[in-house]
Amino acid sequence: MSDVEVFYNAGEFQEDEPANAGLEDLSRVRNRLAEAAATYSVVDAGELTEQDREEAYLSRAVRPSVSRRYRVRRIFGTNKYPGQYFGGAVPALVVLEDGRPVDVYPHEEQDGTIVTIRDYLDGLGGEARTGGQDLARRMDALSARIAGYGAVGATASELVEDGRTR
Repeated sequence: MSDVEVFYNAGEFQEDEPANAGLEDLSRVRNRLAEAAATYSVVDAGELTEQDREEAYLSRAVRPSVSRRYRVRRIFGTNKYPGQYFGGAVPALVVLEDGRPVDVYPHEEQDGTIVTIRDYLDGLGGEARTGGQDLARRMDALSARIAGYGAVGATASELVEDGRTR
């Protein structure tokens, strides 16, 4: 699991912003990251100076957007004022590997789709969080239905190692 930084200012947060879809407040983000055993920190964007916010936007959002080929300029600002909403009106979740930003949410894909923080949180988990038990149960049910076609000789639950995610 990578480290995560969340830039957030409750006083500037705008619920009606499309990039904030499904994000009511910071508590859901914290709970979901804690469930996924992620190491995270929260940066109060309200305490950042204008220059510090711009610097954070450039280093934490623009760099990964260039390497991953998606857009952040109009997500976190306007064409004329890029980054003005970074961590304020639009919270930012930055994924770090070895201390370097490798991904940022929300962002806009090349086809125009906005990938939100909620999308990232929803992708943190299902089978990985439960150790594959749900998947094993579904596979057991399926193998029971097709048992007449030749059994494997073991259930999926018996084949899945505890804690294995791949």
